[in-house]
Order: sequence, then structure tokens, then C-alpha cells
Amino acid sequence: MPKFRFEFLESAAQPPIHVEMENLETAKAEAKRAAKEAMLDGIAAGSDPTSWVTKIYDEAGYLVTTIEFQDLLSEAQRPGQADETGEPGVMRSG
Repeated sequence: MPKFRFEFLESAAQPPIHVEMENLETAKAEAKRAAKEAMLDGIAAGSDPTSWVTKIYDEAGYLVTTIEFQDLLSEAQRPGQADETGEPGVMRSG
């Protein structure tokens, strides 16, 4: 299995971790899962994690992807999903 290095760029320096993952897609999914968990911990500690980043490098040391925590917040409501009103940009009065 390929090895990937995860570097966490947060308010406090975190040591990188080296993990074997099936492929890059699996590594990205794990990074997103860990990022969401870190965001919750950061918010609970009174931090604003929206500027935090996780970078994933391959075995050769090449940057293969960057996970920006602020992007994870926008993933919660993907395009194509209806919001509360059911119509984007339309507010309904009570």
C-alpha cells in the first residue's frame, strides 16, 4: 500500500503523521474525517478552525492534495441540495 504523510497546519503546530492508505481517495476521505473531528475540538476549545489546513504528501514527498477546513463547512450544503426554503436565494415570509 502507498504511504502518505499528513501535515496539520492549525493554530498549534502538530507533528506530521505517516500512514499507509489504499489509495489517494482513501487518504483524502480520512483527512476530511480527521479534519471534521479537529474542527469540533477546536470550536469546543474556543478556536476558529476555518483557517486550518491539512496537506497530504505522497511517499516521494510531493504534495498531492490540500484539505482546507473552510471548504468542509461549505460541503455541508452542497449545490443541488435544497435549503430550508427549497429555493436558493428566496426568502419566505411567515
